[in-house]
Amino acid sequence: MIDIVIVNWNSGDYIFKCLQSVFSKPNEKIISKVFIIDNCSCDQSLEKISWHKKLVIIKNTENKGFSKACNQGFKLCTSPYILLLNPDTQLFDSTLPDCISFMDTHPNIDILGCQLLDDKMNVSLSCARFPTPLRFFYDAAGLSKIAPRIFTPALLMADWDHKTNRYVDQVMGAFMFMHNSIFEKLGYFDERFFVYCEELDFSKRLAEYGGKSYFNSNISALHSGQGTTHSVKAFRLFLNLRSKLQYCKKHFNYAGYGFVWFCICIIEPFTRTFFLLLKGNFKEAKQTIKGYKLLIRD
Repeated sequence: MIDIVIVNWNSGDYIFKCLQSVFSKPNEKIISKVFIIDNCSCDQSLEKISWHKKLVIIKNTENKGFSKACNQGFKLCTSPYILLLNPDTQLFDSTLPDCISFMDTHPNIDILGCQLLDDKMNVSLSCARFPTPLRFFYDAAGLSKIAPRIFTPALLMADWDHKTNRYVDQVMGAFMFMHNSIFEKLGYFDERFFVYCEELDFSKRLAEYGGKSYFNSNISALHSGQGTTHSVKAFRLFLNLRSKLQYCKKHFNYAGYGFVWFCICIIEPFTRTFFLLLKGNFKEAKQTIKGYKLLIRD
């Protein structure tokens, strides 16, 4: 049996489509509970959800952040397996059965990720590596955009097409299939991360414990990839950058953190804006500048 945790924040129609795919006939017997933790949405997305006997909705009176909401759900789960799922994701009929079958026969794997397809059925890049200060410099200088196979990106594995199976450092939190027992080993998500990098930190702690994450390209699901924060680009960028700095402060030494801070706060604003202007993305460049202003003020 499996429990599913979905954190919702103004996801619109995505959450409805997600639950339609979750409660398909092939999944009825293997799903125990689906927990939706709503972070004080104001878009009436919950009103579109049809009632189901296995569905539990918890409404927070404020936006507690992604990490805290995930932990709320994790602590309610009692099944051997837990799936952390984004509301802008849809499952195929074979997704959950294949995940359970694979994990049952590979007990050494703690976290399983699957191939995520975008709205046009193209394979999305969804796995990340543990970053280093030098790779953050590659990103800040724009080198990883120009030649990702030479200057490896700090996080996203853009140098790999995600069409083969392999062990990875981290799978995207949009679809994280886990043993429930993993929380007994590691504890839960670090709630100091409001959103972004919480699954990176969790996977890092898992690796330090001796655990393993695996990406299975033979299993797939749909993932739109911009369901909840697409409309707040500047604020999203701010949150992403702040979480990166929080991760580096936690896992790097003082010199490493200082170097990354310089890369992100001093070098990257200019290079990121330059590349956007070069492409003619003036509106996005404006949002980028706003995002960095929020970071500096913070």
